[in-house]
Amino acid sequence: MENSAQLGLGLIAIGRAWGHDMAAPPPESEARALLEAAFELGVKVYDTAPAYGASERILGAFLRTLTEDERRTIFVATKFGEHWNDDGTTRVDHSYDALMRSLDRSVEHLRDIDLLQVHKASAEVLAGEDLKWALEGAQAMDIPQIGASISDLDAGKLAIAMGFHWLQMPYNARNTALEPLFAEAEAGQVHVMTNRPFATGAILVDAAPEAREVAMEAAFSAVLAQNRAGVVLTGTKSAAHLRQSHVVFGRLAG
Repeated sequence: MENSAQLGLGLIAIGRAWGHDMAAPPPESEARALLEAAFELGVKVYDTAPAYGASERILGAFLRTLTEDERRTIFVATKFGEHWNDDGTTRVDHSYDALMRSLDRSVEHLRDIDLLQVHKASAEVLAGEDLKWALEGAQAMDIPQIGASISDLDAGKLAIAMGFHWLQMPYNARNTALEPLFAEAEAGQVHVMTNRPFATGAILVDAAPEAREVAMEAAFSAVLAQNRAGVVLTGTKSAAHLRQSHVVFGRLAG
């Protein structure tokens, strides 16, 4: 079966320490270069979150350089539920007040949001009244699509049953625990966004430099075997790495 999946850009690494080695984020000039390269390559999906440190602010500054027509060609996704602390840590708070304060800040940074996802979504959170009212508030703000970022089967199944537009989850050759959700999402007409295709970089680190592209192809192939029509997020902070990923992914999904 031919793949129609898209390569998207996950933006955690431009805003906070992340990855198998918890490397520090790059200078803002390098983060901007990454975003510019992604746009030039035709990357359409950009995924950020308040819990990603400076990520929303940096993305928002980039979006302000685009024309209205250019902005309409891309899809900006963010989240609420996990929050950034001034000391560089995060906290999870799905209370109504915390969610709405977070959303207000996201709108301030990003202006228009195409997809709002519930971050750290558990089955208990998804069934809660606070989230229900917060999602109604988001709809009143004309945010068109709602999703859930999950890490367990129960939360994924409930999000699909509740009719969320999108389901985001980790999936790669080393972590296939959530594989049953692909078929359920397809049956429920829920779009899937998978993250960590390279296991936060561990798959590529284990490969010799001359075998890096082969390792990338194997990693993407494992994801595309399941996520054939959704979005596969790469969390790189390197424009050069993104270009290489774009070539390999395009060869597989194009």
